[in-house]
Amino acid sequence: VGAGAGLVVGAAGAAGVLAVTTPAKPAEVVKVAEPPAAVAPVAQAVSDLPPTMRRVTLNINGKKHDVTVDVRMSLWEVMTYELGMAGANLGCDRAQCGACTVLLDGRGVNSCAVLAARLGRGQKILTVEGLGKGNRVEDLHPIQRAYWQEGALQCGLCTRGLIMSTYALLSTNLSPSEDQVRDALAGNICRCSEY
Repeated sequence: VGAGAGLVVGAAGAAGVLAVTTPAKPAEVVKVAEPPAAVAPVAQAVSDLPPTMRRVTLNINGKKHDVTVDVRMSLWEVMTYELGMAGANLGCDRAQCGACTVLLDGRGVNSCAVLAARLGRGQKILTVEGLGKGNRVEDLHPIQRAYWQEGALQCGLCTRGLIMSTYALLSTNLSPSEDQVRDALAGNICRCSEY
């Protein structure tokens, strides 16, 4: 390309076709006055976080928790690893066993499948830790107490999820039929056969 362009320019010059012109005047630079020092600059909406992180405020058991989370972290991971909570167990990590069930605005959800970064807009999260008023038997929620009194647990992996699914059912239906109970608990699997 360079040799071809040089050949064309050389040929045009030899033929007397080239015209010599003077370069154009450079454009004037207009200087904009700086704002007075008293005027604060407008805050930019640029976050100091990497694109894979979010700041959220999670309302768990009536208490607000400000956390910075990776956008790929599940609610279960944030509750367990970031907040040190034990209100849900991790069974399958595939939203199939129900061991990690918590209530999100009154509805049972698998906390292993809910991304924490999608929360923090006022949703109320309730775990099994938020049901009772203490550690004594008399402080337990009636559902927790019933599970304890009836020995409705063995290894305990599924128990928290079953209690939360039971709580969600009884919050909307105080007198469910057996079929309704079976349907409400269908998402909870017990590994050791105790259910």
